[in-house]
Amino acid sequence: MLVITLYKAVPARTTKIVTVGGVLRREEMDLVMNPFDYKAIEAADYLKRAFGGKVIALTMGPDFKLKSIAASLYDTPVEGIDESYILSDRRMAGADTWATAYTVSLGVKKVVEAHLSAVDELISLIRGDADPERFAQKAKELYERNLIPNAVYSSLPTLKEATLAERLLKGEVDRGSALRLLEKVRHEVEKFIVIAGIKTSDGETGSTGPQVAEALTELLRRYIPSVTYVRELEADPEAGFIYVERKLGDLIQKLRVPLPCVISIATDYRPNPPLLKLKKRARMFNYAKKVTESVVLNADQIGAKPELIGLTGSPTIVGPGMDIGVPPVQKFVGKTLVLSTRVEEFELNGKKYGPFERLSKADDLPQEVLNYLRERGLVKVFELEDLVDELFGVRVSVAGEHRI
Repeated sequence: MLVITLYKAVPARTTKIVTVGGVLRREEMDLVMNPFDYKAIEAADYLKRAFGGKVIALTMGPDFKLKSIAASLYDTPVEGIDESYILSDRRMAGADTWATAYTVSLGVKKVVEAHLSAVDELISLIRGDADPERFAQKAKELYERNLIPNAVYSSLPTLKEATLAERLLKGEVDRGSALRLLEKVRHEVEKFIVIAGIKTSDGETGSTGPQVAEALTELLRRYIPSVTYVRELEADPEAGFIYVERKLGDLIQKLRVPLPCVISIATDYRPNPPLLKLKKRARMFNYAKKVTESVVLNADQIGAKPELIGLTGSPTIVGPGMDIGVPPVQKFVGKTLVLSTRVEEFELNGKKYGPFERLSKADDLPQEVLNYLRERGLVKVFELEDLVDELFGVRVSVAGEHRI
């Protein structure tokens, strides 16, 4: 089973909206993991231990900012994630919840299809009467690419003898039995689960999870159910269902949910250990390893329609806002000194300064810090073009920019 966990990087401060359109410039911010998404990863870990398979983290945003956050998820909680995908493209910037859901659903579809294609390759070999050695070689290749589970091929000494590839080589199974097992593996991939946190600290809408289910329903042309506010999970691998409990106001619901599905995890989620009888089955359907290098996909690679992603594809209109995390400041065109680019944290005479955002006011910095930044060409006078940039998010190139 593929357990695809959605997470989001949010501004370290409460919020930062610097354009009239409400577009967050994440590439210029200090980003942290959305705190509500940790519960989703916790739930994903339970599902992997109950069903087998792997946990795949999926997010959207500037990849150079997100890779470090993704790396931290491999060790938490319990076993952590197994793979990481980042959807990163300037054309995706400024997306509202619907454009985000559309883009993310394409990422989910891409991941699922890659695993289905791997199984289909093996099914074609069996149907084409390929010899067992050729089948085993292809299975090994796909196993090392982390695309098929232990049930088909494994290098683990404790599992190798029970794999389909090994049993075919020894003549212990016929092609009909092999085909049935591969069809079962394919069915497992089709029964994926997408998990999201209940909301994000920079949006609070709580709508992205259900909207991903809607977008997947349209893309896959099959109904993908969605359940929100899940606070308890129970897996039934053989029947292909999960059982969830959720609380809506004073109402407590217990639901049986068919797979595939999308669930949003509540803040009061209570993790349960999987039943011991599921352990052996889960191990056979696990995948080979953790792939710690994040896979970065752009809009073209996931087949996104340009008119449906980013700011262009966002029907929501957001009014102008402000940075809540810092006191208000006044900047005067042609007079106030500002930073010409973002400056990471640095040390000067035993003291640490920064990080500083682009166009943040430099007049009030200690003189030695201001001199240090001036020497490196990082200070400039606040110009009219900078004001336009702050208000409307449009950078205007002007020859002879005035640096101090």
